[in-house]
Amino acid sequence: MDKLEGQVAVVTGGGRGIGRAIALALAGEGAAVVVSSRSKAELDWTVAEAKGLGVDGLAVEADATDRAAARQPVEAALERFGRIDIVVPNVGGVAGMHTCLDGGDEGFEATLLLNLTSAWWTIQAAMPTMRAQRYGRIITIGSTEALRANEGGPPGYVAAKHGLVGLTRQLAQDCGSSGITANCICPGWTNTAMVDFASTARHMGITEAEARAYATDRAALGCIMEPEDIAAMALLLVSPEGGRITGQALSVDGGYRL
Repeated sequence: MDKLEGQVAVVTGGGRGIGRAIALALAGEGAAVVVSSRSKAELDWTVAEAKGLGVDGLAVEADATDRAAARQPVEAALERFGRIDIVVPNVGGVAGMHTCLDGGDEGFEATLLLNLTSAWWTIQAAMPTMRAQRYGRIITIGSTEALRANEGGPPGYVAAKHGLVGLTRQLAQDCGSSGITANCICPGWTNTAMVDFASTARHMGITEAEARAYATDRAALGCIMEPEDIAAMALLLVSPEGGRITGQALSVDGGYRL
């Protein structure tokens, strides 16, 4: 325990789902956590749990899709703790459901902003301090769609997640000499509020049960992931044991579409 004692982590979208699970996993190893999202109530819940684990925590209400606001959790971490060691820009989602065949552009740019540009803004805010410290751990959150095309999925989401992998690899290349690693975790279907099988079923023209089967049948382990599964990989990547892993897109998906 306490592998991360004395370190400070920023996790955006840290009030629920994967972000919350990662924040609490880091807190469980001794890191102070700064979590952000647009919902203060959810953030307060995460911070309370982190403090229950014996570490300090801070909730920052901020909209990651606003350039200035995306920097606020990093700025708050530096003001409160004077350092930042781990950055996890976890905010993501889909701003419009359509396919390339629809010929429309509903939500395309908004989806790029939500998943890719917002991550860059938060990482960029932390970079000067990490380089000065000559230490840092960056984890972006991709998707199975960061590695392959989606069967009828939104092109903006697929493009943004592929872009995250490219950004992560470039960060690893450019910042390795400063003691900074960068990796992208690519979750499969995960039990979070974002995964709404009823909505997915409507989009695909099938039943909700069929939508769930669609997800599980394509995974070698026949499972849907839990947020804690993703957090376990994040913990490895920021721990001393993961210090030589960088520039990688790592699937945590139960063997989805092998």
